Amino acid sequence: MRLGSVSAALLLLLVAVCSQAGAPLASAGNGFIGDFETGNLNQWQNCQDVQVVSLPCNLVGPSQSISVESDVVRQGRFAARFQVRGGDQPAGLCCGDRAEVSGEGATAANEGDDRWYQWSTRFDTGFPATQGWSVVSQWHAIQDGSPPVAIDSGPVNISPNHWGITVSTWNAPGIAGPTFTPWSAPIDRGAWNDIKMHIHWSANDSFGFIEFWLDGARQTFTAAPCAGQTRCMVRTLMPGGGGVYFKQGYYRDPAITAPGVVYHDGLSIADTEAGLAPL
Repeated sequence: MRLGSVSAALLLLLVAVCSQAGAPLASAGNGFIGDFETGNLNQWQNCQDVQVVSLPCNLVGPSQSISVESDVVRQGRFAARFQVRGGDQPAGLCCGDRAEVSGEGATAANEGDDRWYQWSTRFDTGFPATQGWSVVSQWHAIQDGSPPVAIDSGPVNISPNHWGITVSTWNAPGIAGPTFTPWSAPIDRGAWNDIKMHIHWSANDSFGFIEFWLDGARQTFTAAPCAGQTRCMVRTLMPGGGGVYFKQGYYRDPAITAPGVVYHDGLSIADTEAGLAPL
């Protein structure tokens, strides 16, 4: 083998090693499936609830908080059920009660990345949404703080018995900017909501954007900063805060005491709309 070929091979090996070392901050790139069709939680990297606090999902069995079941499904054979009761705050974790799964590096997005997301969410018939805040899907920043983009419910950022998209802008890590809810709607308890989102990830208001489809229909945003538009130009990353990764489940204000249940099914993430798995 010639010297040039050896050098090229070594360079490729070095790139591969560095890429693996940086996996938690890497972009999703080729996509991600988190539809629970494995019959367990193993597609997801990390699980958090009051019992396991935070563990790799392949080490976590079904519990009262997070389970994969076949009675209430949107597609395929399985969906995930997330239940939170008053006081279900994992030990050592701040800010609220929760039952969530997360994708970390497998779902990561960074500055300039363009991603498509599709899944279904169902609020159970007794879902409490008249007090506090609840987050049922979120793109969590690498730095701590309110998620730059989330699917929320409740009167804190939206209205009682409504759900919607919340955008929490940041000026820098630890320095929050305005919070917007550009789209919201009444909660239809017991019905599946088919959600598709196209997000361009950027800390620059001139480049970041969100597009949103509900049950196959493209939505027009109804409030600031993009009322009347189908593409909401808004900062989607925290400046200086690194990228984001996707979490799904049920995370809520500890002031909410009534138990609540949310179902999720069919998540896929892709670089293009055509790459999404059908619901």
